Amino acid sequence: MARHVFFSFHYKDVVDFRANVVRNAWLTKDKESVFYDKSIWEESQLKGVAALKKLIEDGLHHTSITTVLIGSNTFERPWVKYEIFKSFEDGNGLFGIYINKIKCKNGNILPRGPNPFDYLGVKVAIDGKTIDFYEYVDSKWQIFKKLPQISNKRSNTVYFSSGILSTAWGKFYKLSQLFPTYCWVDNSGYDNFTRWVENAYLQRGYEK
Repeated sequence: MARHVFFSFHYKDVVDFRANVVRNAWLTKDKESVFYDKSIWEESQLKGVAALKKLIEDGLHHTSITTVLIGSNTFERPWVKYEIFKSFEDGNGLFGIYINKIKCKNGNILPRGPNPFDYLGVKVAIDGKTIDFYEYVDSKWQIFKKLPQISNKRSNTVYFSSGILSTAWGKFYKLSQLFPTYCWVDNSGYDNFTRWVENAYLQRGYEK
């Protein structure tokens, strides 16, 4: 079944064409493998904070998967961070794809950039009721001010379950402990993207 996918990326990777290779992959796929691209970058220029938040939230509406396209500096982009955390709150399946080995419009490739999921984290409250979002900035973990806290609920991407056997409450997790990444070139993204999407879809709402 086709899934509606939200792509999160640094705008420079659109200019350099790398992000477009992934986003346009569906054009040559059969109908059973189609995904629907819900990216918002074309509309995101010259927007204020409130307008950008609404644009992202509207873009995520009716999607079930968020794919982070990881370039050299994606991990630093504040609105990529917001898109990831908002996707978590909305219950989207999440995974990342390294796009540095995709040749740009000039035929060049880049060194692998840092994994954004290594620089974002969640802390579950001691009572299990809430989740705080963190970002790693200036060599320390800090509350992510654009979306500092959400409720711990089953409709999130990850539900930190309750009960006597729960071991998640009061703990901190990097998002890289929760969500996978792939390389578009090394892991044959053109052939495997649909499977990655489906795997992420099936993992939505899983308990930890």
